[in-house]
Amino acid sequence: MTHRSKNAMPKTRAPEEWTKFFDCIQTRYPTAARNHALLYLTYLAGLRIGESLALRVQDVDLDRLKVHVTRGKTGERVVPLPDDARLAHSVARWVQVRESWPHDDLLFITRSGEPIRPSAVRRSMDLYGRRSGIGHVTPHMLRHSAATEMLANGAPPIGVQRVLGHRSLRTTLETYAHACDTHAAEAMARRFGR
Repeated sequence: MTHRSKNAMPKTRAPEEWTKFFDCIQTRYPTAARNHALLYLTYLAGLRIGESLALRVQDVDLDRLKVHVTRGKTGERVVPLPDDARLAHSVARWVQVRESWPHDDLLFITRSGEPIRPSAVRRSMDLYGRRSGIGHVTPHMLRHSAATEMLANGAPPIGVQRVLGHRSLRTTLETYAHACDTHAAEAMARRFGR
């Protein structure tokens, strides 16, 4: 297994770019409604794409603002969600569409009721990236962007570790050191009143 160089920064996009990305997904179409809900939830919760694709309907609780990740790389965890009206609307729209498709308990499925393949998600993201004008994006960039935004906005690294499901705090700190460095510089400037 190869490890990321300590100097290599994960690829991310700015929040404004993600806004363009999500705005270009035309949710009036059933498959696009599903894709928007899947990708927006993945971004807001900082999930791995495999974790999102393994979610069951009962795993997402928008009333309690939690996602129960049962098939994570590091085991089960509960991820808090922001109180975001767009997420609630997107998931509700998808669940409404999903009712008319054959399905089991997976939240995100194909028209034929089958699980979605990660390669299909990558193809959709590539299309939306080009359509929105932000260029090449991947499912893991959603996760990296979420983590970077949390840290840059002052979230404690241990909280980000728990949201991401990293086994160790060291993984979080090594992967997202660039965000911590920016935050540290701001803290030092505040300390000296600059």
